[in-house]
Amino acid sequence: MRWVWIPAAAALLLTGCAPAADPVVRDTAQRFLDADPATACGLLSPRAMEDLTRHGRETCPDALPGVRAPAGSVTEVTVWGSDAQAKAVAETLFLHEYEDGWRITGGGCTPTAPEAPYRCLIGGP
Repeated sequence: MRWVWIPAAAALLLTGCAPAADPVVRDTAQRFLDADPATACGLLSPRAMEDLTRHGRETCPDALPGVRAPAGSVTEVTVWGSDAQAKAVAETLFLHEYEDGWRITGGGCTPTAPEAPYRCLIGGP
């Protein structure tokens, strides 16, 4: 009988941190959606920033308005350990938790075909 509790306890431990991260992920995603371009760029992961400015034609604050959907409210958050997804009215954002906090790894993402679930204008899942 004692062994039945071990898998249940392990599952609880593995999922126990996700609900605590939900408000932080939601706040980070909402700040990105609401922020001016310079502030929003500060919330991007290094890879997403590089993706946005890779052609060297524009700085992040100059390039971001062309690929970011109009601000909306975050409607749903899902956290998987150090990765997360935040769905808003007009787009889906992907986030990763770094040492200094949650950063946007994919923005302007919309669902596509099953073999490539999301197409992102900035970075990716």
